[in-house]
Amino acid sequence: MICSMSQLRIFNPRKALLRVEINRLPRPETELSQIDVPVVCLQCDPAPCSEVCPEGAIRETAFGAWIVDKEKCTGCGLCVDACSYGMIAVDAKEGTAKKCDLCQGSPSCVEYCPMQALTF
Repeated sequence: MICSMSQLRIFNPRKALLRVEINRLPRPETELSQIDVPVVCLQCDPAPCSEVCPEGAIRETAFGAWIVDKEKCTGCGLCVDACSYGMIAVDAKEGTAKKCDLCQGSPSCVEYCPMQALTF
Protein backbone atom coordinates (compact mmCIF):
# COMPACT_ATOMS: atom_id res chain seq x y z
CA MET A 1 0.00 0.00 0.00
CA ILE A 2 2.74 2.45 0.89
CA CYS A 3 4.47 1.86 -2.45
CA SER A 4 1.45 2.96 -4.45
CA MET A 5 0.90 5.90 -2.11
CA SER A 6 4.52 7.05 -2.32
CA GLN A 7 4.71 6.70 -6.08
CA LEU A 8 1.20 7.64 -7.26
CA ARG A 9 -0.55 9.18 -4.25
CA ILE A 10 -3.21 6.44 -4.24
CA PHE A 11 -3.66 3.43 -1.96
CA ASN A 12 -3.92 0.62 -4.49
CA PRO A 13 -1.69 -2.47 -4.25
CA ARG A 14 -2.26 -3.17 -7.95
CA LYS A 15 -0.47 0.09 -8.74
CA ALA A 16 2.53 -0.69 -6.54
CA LEU A 17 5.97 -1.17 -8.08
CA LEU A 18 6.36 -4.40 -6.11
CA ARG A 19 3.96 -7.25 -5.58
CA VAL A 20 2.99 -9.54 -2.76
CA GLU A 21 2.53 -13.20 -3.57
CA ILE A 22 0.45 -15.41 -1.34
CA ASN A 23 2.12 -18.78 -0.94
CA ARG A 24 -0.06 -21.57 0.37
CA LEU A 25 1.70 -23.94 2.71
CA PRO A 26 0.86 -27.63 3.04
CA ARG A 27 -0.31 -27.42 6.66
CA PRO A 28 -3.51 -28.13 8.52
CA GLU A 29 -6.03 -25.29 8.61
CA THR A 30 -5.43 -24.78 12.33
CA GLU A 31 -1.84 -23.68 11.73
CA LEU A 32 -0.36 -21.03 9.47
CA SER A 33 -1.53 -22.06 6.00
CA GLN A 34 -0.32 -19.15 3.92
CA ILE A 35 2.48 -16.63 3.91
CA ASP A 36 2.66 -13.29 2.14
CA VAL A 37 5.96 -12.85 0.30
CA PRO A 38 6.99 -9.47 -1.11
CA VAL A 39 8.58 -9.64 -4.54
CA VAL A 40 10.73 -6.64 -5.33
CA CYS A 41 13.10 -5.52 -8.05
CA LEU A 42 16.52 -6.99 -7.30
CA GLN A 43 18.32 -4.03 -8.91
CA CYS A 44 20.45 -6.53 -10.86
CA ASP A 45 24.02 -5.68 -11.75
CA PRO A 46 24.28 -5.83 -14.67
CA ALA A 47 20.60 -5.14 -15.27
CA PRO A 48 19.14 -7.12 -18.19
CA CYS A 49 16.35 -4.54 -18.55
CA SER A 50 18.94 -1.82 -19.12
CA GLU A 51 21.06 -3.91 -21.46
CA VAL A 52 18.19 -4.53 -23.90
CA CYS A 53 16.76 -1.01 -23.89
CA PRO A 54 17.34 0.42 -27.40
CA GLU A 55 16.87 3.99 -26.14
CA GLY A 56 19.20 3.79 -23.14
CA ALA A 57 16.26 4.79 -20.96
CA ILE A 58 17.19 2.62 -17.97
CA ARG A 59 20.21 3.77 -16.01
CA GLU A 60 21.78 3.18 -12.62
CA THR A 61 21.71 5.89 -9.97
CA ALA A 62 24.38 6.70 -7.40
CA PHE A 63 22.41 4.77 -4.74
CA GLY A 64 22.27 1.60 -6.84
CA ALA A 65 18.77 1.73 -8.27
CA TRP A 66 18.06 1.21 -11.95
CA ILE A 67 15.53 3.86 -12.98
CA VAL A 68 13.51 4.51 -16.11
CA ASP A 69 13.94 7.87 -17.83
CA LYS A 70 10.38 8.58 -18.98
CA GLU A 71 11.63 11.12 -21.50
CA LYS A 72 13.66 8.45 -23.32
CA CYS A 73 11.40 5.42 -22.85
CA THR A 74 9.26 4.52 -25.87
CA GLY A 75 7.35 1.73 -24.11
CA CYS A 76 8.62 -0.96 -26.49
CA GLY A 77 8.50 -3.63 -23.75
CA LEU A 78 11.88 -5.25 -24.38
CA CYS A 79 12.80 -4.57 -20.75
CA VAL A 80 9.68 -6.44 -19.60
CA ASP A 81 10.75 -9.52 -21.56
CA ALA A 82 14.31 -9.28 -20.21
CA CYS A 83 13.33 -9.21 -16.51
CA SER A 84 13.34 -12.74 -15.11
CA TYR A 85 11.42 -11.60 -12.04
CA GLY A 86 8.58 -9.73 -13.73
CA MET A 87 9.39 -6.54 -11.86
CA ILE A 88 9.14 -4.07 -14.73
CA ALA A 89 6.01 -3.31 -16.71
CA VAL A 90 4.85 -0.88 -19.34
CA ASP A 91 2.13 1.41 -18.03
CA ALA A 92 -0.62 1.37 -20.67
CA LYS A 93 -1.84 4.83 -19.71
CA GLU A 94 1.56 6.55 -19.77
CA GLY A 95 3.15 4.35 -22.43
CA THR A 96 6.43 4.04 -20.52
CA ALA A 97 8.07 1.36 -18.41
CA LYS A 98 7.78 1.45 -14.64
CA LYS A 99 9.82 -0.31 -11.99
CA CYS A 100 10.95 0.17 -8.42
CA ASP A 101 13.34 3.11 -8.13
CA LEU A 102 14.00 2.55 -4.40
CA CYS A 103 12.15 5.82 -3.75
CA GLN A 104 15.29 7.78 -4.68
CA GLY A 105 17.36 5.99 -2.04
CA SER A 106 14.88 5.90 0.83
CA PRO A 107 12.43 3.05 0.13
CA SER A 108 9.04 3.69 1.67
CA CYS A 109 8.33 -0.04 1.93
CA VAL A 110 11.34 -0.41 4.24
CA GLU A 111 10.51 2.68 6.27
CA TYR A 112 6.87 1.75 6.84
CA CYS A 113 7.11 -2.04 7.19
CA PRO A 114 5.32 -2.67 10.51
CA MET A 115 7.34 -5.81 11.24
CA GLN A 116 10.67 -4.33 10.10
CA ALA A 117 11.03 -7.35 7.82
CA LEU A 118 12.50 -5.32 4.94
CA THR A 119 15.96 -3.79 4.86
CA PHE A 120 17.90 -1.53 2.49
